[in-house]
Amino acid sequence: MGLLENFSITSFVLSTIAFFVAQHYANRYMDGNDFPKGMTRTLTVLIAALAVSYGVSATVDWTVG
Repeated sequence: MGLLENFSITSFVLSTIAFFVAQHYANRYMDGNDFPKGMTRTLTVLIAALAVSYGVSATVDWTVG
C-alpha cells in the first residue's frame, strides 16, 4: 500500500484543474507577446503548467495534512 498511502483525491482534482488553467493562461500570454508556435513554446507551456500543478498539489497536501 506504500504508493497510494499519501494519495489525496482533493490534491489530484485541484492540481488537474490548476494544470489546465495554467496552460490556458500561458498560451494566452505567449499569443499576446507573439511567440512563434513550435516545440519550444509547447514545452515551455507544459513545464510552466506542471510547475503550477505540482505547487498546488504540494500546497493542498501540506494544508490538508
